[in-house]
Amino acid sequence: MHKNSSDQKFTIDLSPARNSRIPSILTSLGVLASADLGTAHMSRTMNFRLCDYNPVTAAPDCSSGVIFQDGTPGLEFEDADAPGTWVPIPGDATVILTGWCAVVLSGGRIRAARHRVRRTPGVRRLSAVLFVALDLDLKLRPLGGVQLARPFSEAIMRGSMDVEQFKEVMGARWRYREGNEEIADGDAVTQDSEIEKLVWS
Repeated sequence: MHKNSSDQKFTIDLSPARNSRIPSILTSLGVLASADLGTAHMSRTMNFRLCDYNPVTAAPDCSSGVIFQDGTPGLEFEDADAPGTWVPIPGDATVILTGWCAVVLSGGRIRAARHRVRRTPGVRRLSAVLFVALDLDLKLRPLGGVQLARPFSEAIMRGSMDVEQFKEVMGARWRYREGNEEIADGDAVTQDSEIEKLVWS
């Protein structure tokens, strides 16, 4: 019997057995990149975040990870070939997202998955996100042997920024968006536009 007034419980399997599949996910993505992405994840660092979306619309972003949803629809991807067109993802789908680091390592062969959560008034939505964190000291540049899909900035090609520095730039915008940090240019610059200036020539 379902009671609207009772606590609802949702279990997501984040066991070591399930997490052991991460290397195979990186191997599959490596086929797209024509490179071994596993070499960028030697520390095997992973972070979990439980997202409890209240009924307010979120801004789009390009983070990476594996999303386990609770069955509630709302996750949408932007069609990379038709910017501004959002494609709904079934609420019970487990989704693998790639972000900006995958773009750089793959030489642009893998795209950052721009996504958002379209919220429905009065409906809460839960998801658990497994972030596969690259080694923080890894120099962020295309992996050796990767054929570039488009030109990168000099800073990226030289490897003058490591993953930790790159994540700090992204994190500042994320913390601003969540209300945890002030930034001088605030809403005038988006996370994606700031990262695009760093990445592309």
